[in-house]
Amino acid sequence: MNKAMQEFWEDLRLVESHHTQLLSRYKDLWVAIKNKEVVSFGSDLSKVKMEARAKTGKEDVPVLFVECGEHIYGQS
Repeated sequence: MNKAMQEFWEDLRLVESHHTQLLSRYKDLWVAIKNKEVVSFGSDLSKVKMEARAKTGKEDVPVLFVECGEHIYGQS
């Protein structure tokens, strides 16, 4: 696995291992993580992605939604 991919997966693992802390601070927000740090967050996914790219200079920054678990999803 190349270094960029390894860093990407390490950042994703950080989300899993620190979900409670992220939830307390970023509840129901999009969060971009690079080098094990939150580099951008907000309710607008496209803005979070743009800000993360601008701050890191990287195209592929993990962005996840920190959901509180109270949402109901459906489709018909």
